[in-house]
Amino acid sequence: MDQAREAEHREPARRTGPIGRTARLVLAGAYAGAFLSIVDRRGSAHFRNPHILSEPLAWFLHLLMFATLILLVGALASELSGSAAKRRWQVAAVIVAVVAVVAAGLIGTIEQGSFWGFPLADLVWWFDVLMLTEGFVATVLAVALGTPGCEIGVWPELLARARGRTAGSEQGLACIVGLHLIDAWEARRRT
Repeated sequence: MDQAREAEHREPARRTGPIGRTARLVLAGAYAGAFLSIVDRRGSAHFRNPHILSEPLAWFLHLLMFATLILLVGALASELSGSAAKRRWQVAAVIVAVVAVVAAGLIGTIEQGSFWGFPLADLVWWFDVLMLTEGFVATVLAVALGTPGCEIGVWPELLARARGRTAGSEQGLACIVGLHLIDAWEARRRT
């Protein structure tokens, strides 16, 4: 481990303030609202209707959840295997996702005569449900722990704590919604 990383793991972690925590609570509400908008008694069945493919909000949700997955994989890779592994893990995650989508679409085409439908629609629905759940839990934990930066940084922080270290925060492009900007502004106000 290089000296900068060792120093990073010895420094006391800074924590978010009340405005950052409130912003995270709002984000947790957005995750919960999106979750409730796609989860009902029919489960993934309403995703099987090809009409879902024409809804811009559905595409926005899918792309946002996919970007979150890639960022999450990168954050976990950095903590578990070092920053050099981050891009490799992210590329592997993209490849696995593409293979899963193509395989599910081909199975649907062979079995049902349509690329979209079962099992691809179900795969996308379950992916969105799992990622929304992860986002909600991560955001609530980030509020409770005061984790600065992107909400996905809570997972590397918990891994680092389990290993007796301190994790760096996820910032910059890794924080899609800009929580790191709120944290920086709030930290400047405190000094």
